[in-house]
Amino acid sequence: MTTPGHRPEGLHLPQVIVLNGTSSSGKTALAHCLQDTLPEFYLNFSVDSILYAVPPADLALMRQGWQIQRPGYSFTGLIRGYHAAAAALLKTGIRVIIDNATTREAWREDLVQNLSGYDALWVGVYCDVAMLRAREAKRGDRAIGTAEREAPLVHRGFDYDVKVDTTDISPAAAAGLVLAHLSARKDKA
Repeated sequence: MTTPGHRPEGLHLPQVIVLNGTSSSGKTALAHCLQDTLPEFYLNFSVDSILYAVPPADLALMRQGWQIQRPGYSFTGLIRGYHAAAAALLKTGIRVIIDNATTREAWREDLVQNLSGYDALWVGVYCDVAMLRAREAKRGDRAIGTAEREAPLVHRGFDYDVKVDTTDISPAAAAGLVLAHLSARKDKA
């Protein structure tokens, strides 16, 4: 278990940590715990950083489960831009935690391609569907059913370095599992 302010030593620190899981699986809370605990600076770069930058009226439609119909809009374009922006941040030397729900094979391939050449830790973030439903309803900022629709798709094709199930553990405990893996990677290096 980790506590904020406690900075473990002797970790293999990758340039990028990829947290992949459904909406409401706990990725952002896990990312924040990792940011507070890791001994070096990591920027949490979530796909929400991009989605929350769309026009407010369009974001409201997305939250209700509607697709944006505005000329020039492309969800795939946003995702590809997000991946390229993450790679651009890495190119400047900033360590990044990518917080995303990758539900399409083409998007997974694009992410992998953009991160090739960087030392990456791939983390699968899992959560029971019943808990996803409860978290989604409590949040109120997602279209109801999003997490459940993503659940059968989000982990396909990924080969994770570590998997965490956030159904019954705190974000700090999940971060502890990731840190334990980073410590084990250091021992193998």
